[in-house]
Amino acid sequence: MQRFLLATLMLVTLTLTSLATPASAQTEQRCFAETGFCISGPIRAYWERNGGLAVFGFPITEQRVERVEDRTITVQWFERDRLEIQADGTLTAGRLGARVLELQWRPWQMGNEPPRTGTCRFFAETGYHACDAFLRYWERNGGLERFGYPLTPVFEEQIEGRVYQVQYFERRRMELHPDLPPGASSVLLGLLGNAVLKELIPSSPWAYPQCLENMSAAMRLAHQRLPAPEVLGCPQLYAPSGMPGSIQHFERGEMIWFQPPSIVIPGGVLPRTIMVYLDGEPHPRFLGPFFDYWEAGRDPERPATTPPPGFYAPVRGFAKVWSEHPEVAQALGWAIEPEPQMRKAEYQIMARGLLVRLYEGEQLGTVYAFGNPTIPTQVRKVAP
Repeated sequence: MQRFLLATLMLVTLTLTSLATPASAQTEQRCFAETGFCISGPIRAYWERNGGLAVFGFPITEQRVERVEDRTITVQWFERDRLEIQADGTLTAGRLGARVLELQWRPWQMGNEPPRTGTCRFFAETGYHACDAFLRYWERNGGLERFGYPLTPVFEEQIEGRVYQVQYFERRRMELHPDLPPGASSVLLGLLGNAVLKELIPSSPWAYPQCLENMSAAMRLAHQRLPAPEVLGCPQLYAPSGMPGSIQHFERGEMIWFQPPSIVIPGGVLPRTIMVYLDGEPHPRFLGPFFDYWEAGRDPERPATTPPPGFYAPVRGFAKVWSEHPEVAQALGWAIEPEPQMRKAEYQIMARGLLVRLYEGEQLGTVYAFGNPTIPTQVRKVAP
């Protein structure tokens, strides 16, 4: 949870320090038959002045008041963006790049990319580079104000049935489309307004509970046994299965590790991930996700502190998280077994949570349900 709070605080700081565009008056409406919504006033002026349809897409809501990051402001959603009129009258773009990563359980974390030469720029604020076509687009189309800082490296992601190289920024996702006509920019901006708004409307027609048919039979069975499964929403992306996993039991909970496959799959994959499940009835809780950056030969195998008699120290990636996050060590206590138990694992990203399944031999094993930290839901351990 602390990791999410730090990320949120950092991104709020980036927003406040970004250059904001003053809102200007323009009262006449401009309406779009394609979606049935109109734009007017400062939002219309900003939309027309900064790229219009190619940059923002069509409006997909009316102007309305929403609660955004503890602020009540006027916003309007577009296919690719959310435009926001701040309390002081300035107009800014929403942080939808960060938000869609968060909703898909791929929240940004500080990068540690080594320095690069050539047509790259390093951003110490987040630890990532922007290079080549992405950097040129960033510099020529608004820079920090329009896009914010890079939040991921470049990686491959499946979008509408095709695999593209993408990079997420604080406010946008850039996509490399080499198949575009000569002379056109090879970079397009992702439809993040559509993606985020879709997840924030629980009563929308995309289909709960019919969408549950896209889950594996074992995951669906475990999902049905949750006390309030609807709070997790619909399954998202692809569900990797048969990957390496492990679990180590502690005095007051468990640490769970899984390593997703390296192949390209729809939506990309999580990095090596550690979840911390904390026992407690009737309200168990969890900490994480923590991405596993432990490296043999660079990081200690175990914490420096010696465990008391009868207990054991966590090892490897578990040890790194346990040592670097005092709240984890305090909540879990010491391990009650000397080594993690290796398991086969799979996970399913949900609209508002994450299901992680650990096999027991070839048996179905246990499924852990982790509610999205930004949307309080539930934490449960269920057997299919």
